[in-house]
Amino acid sequence: MNRHRLYMAVFSMGIQHSMEYRFHFFLGLLGAAFPILVQYFIWTAVYQHSGQTALFSYSYGQIILYTILAGLVSKLIATQFEHQIADDIKNGGLNKYLIKPMSYFGYRLVSFFGQKAIYYGITALLLIAIIWLASARDVLDVQAVRLILFAFTLWGALLLNFLIAYCICASAFYLQEISYFFVITSLLVNILSGGMFPLEIFGESVVKALQYTPFPYTIYFPVNVLSGKTEAAAMYQGLLIQCGWILVFFWLSRLTWRVSMKKYSAVGG
Repeated sequence: MNRHRLYMAVFSMGIQHSMEYRFHFFLGLLGAAFPILVQYFIWTAVYQHSGQTALFSYSYGQIILYTILAGLVSKLIATQFEHQIADDIKNGGLNKYLIKPMSYFGYRLVSFFGQKAIYYGITALLLIAIIWLASARDVLDVQAVRLILFAFTLWGALLLNFLIAYCICASAFYLQEISYFFVITSLLVNILSGGMFPLEIFGESVVKALQYTPFPYTIYFPVNVLSGKTEAAAMYQGLLIQCGWILVFFWLSRLTWRVSMKKYSAVGG
């Protein structure tokens, strides 16, 4: 089997894995709606009691739209493979990749994209419905260029979040108990990415500081490209910065794993 067919087989396995437990799959999709509903009621109460039409530069309609879009994007780019990688490191699961014509990085990346393929299809349908409803209520001004750039930034966000998580997974070579570390870092990354609420809540100085980190380019930036909060010039600039961070973390992920593999004992497997 040549390398191309090998990776296609891994991609297909990723799709099958995502649909292996169908009830769990659809329960996960349904679970994404609960944080959105909680934030909907919170923001509704905040705007009603504030007596203002706009908070943190967002109108009520814009903040609800951001909450929905951020919730969907956050669910879409979620990795959830950290514990599997940690288990491979602790129990020798990496052994087979040392002698086979496929890198562990390539296997995880292609499998990750395969698992997200179904999510992308369902999310696309949900986004079409959300865009239609938001435009009908004059909350969103639909522009073809923004839709196209949103699609590009969404793929970039998926890849960038994978690379960030893959770098974090290298810590499993050094830490004995890694579960809580993954939970904490995942929550922290989600907050700094704007997955829970717009970054403007932290204040202008914090927003400017976060622009020098990769986190806003996984959720905050793609969502604001679609919603229209990001200006035209800033969209193209942000896309270039996102691509730059992808290159940086691609190099960093290879470096951290190359260094960390020196501590791998290859026990088990």
